[in-house]
Amino acid sequence: MKNIIEGKGISFSYDGSEVIKNVDISISDGRFIGLLGANGSGKSTLLKILSGILNIKNGKIFYENKELRHISKREVARRISYVPQNSTFGFPFTVSEVIQMGRAPYIGRFEFEGERDREIVSNVMETLGLFHLQDRLVTEISGGERQLTSLARALAQEPEIMILDEPATFLDFKHKTELFKILWKLKEERQISILAATHDIFSSLSFFDEIIILKDGEIFAKGNLEEVLTGEILSEAYGTEVRVKNDNGRIFVYPA
Repeated sequence: MKNIIEGKGISFSYDGSEVIKNVDISISDGRFIGLLGANGSGKSTLLKILSGILNIKNGKIFYENKELRHISKREVARRISYVPQNSTFGFPFTVSEVIQMGRAPYIGRFEFEGERDREIVSNVMETLGLFHLQDRLVTEISGGERQLTSLARALAQEPEIMILDEPATFLDFKHKTELFKILWKLKEERQISILAATHDIFSSLSFFDEIIILKDGEIFAKGNLEEVLTGEILSEAYGTEVRVKNDNGRIFVYPA
């Protein structure tokens, strides 16, 4: 198993306030990793750093043993897709038009999308169940549907790794579960590595192969579910008492 992305000694500050502190992190191919932590722990900042959106002054980030800062933005977009927590659209594009934007790294400046691009967009809409929305304007659909549209755009990039910030935002329990099943299937069938931040410690955790917990900008705990998802670790990480039940490998977290 090889590392797709590896960060060494990552630190980052906003206006002189250090929010990521000497973090070492690696993401292996074909792994579904959950990034947990209380609000303000640095999850979103770390995801932006690993996506190449934020530049660091301290530490290094490697993509398949090559420093990320030495890889062109176009090439990064072909390999790494990022979905923010709140996707906003300034113009009234249709759902299919937004998803087609995911093909931009493969299309020349004065070119139009080709048959393969249209086929990929069609397959992505089918995978995420968005065909019925393809002609709707993104400004007129629900927050959950916009989030799925953003995920579809990211998937249309044909990435090797997907970095997702709260991918189930605005989704109810049913659609949240369906989304995580889709992500798991992508990981299993296409060997896409996925790093997903979530604030929800009461559901969906059993989908992850590995858990990383941030606290105050540092990695507080990491490992497989049995190692990390304990009442003691979660209670300290979130500052509130919780209890954990392991039911034949399925992890359940409850308020204490």
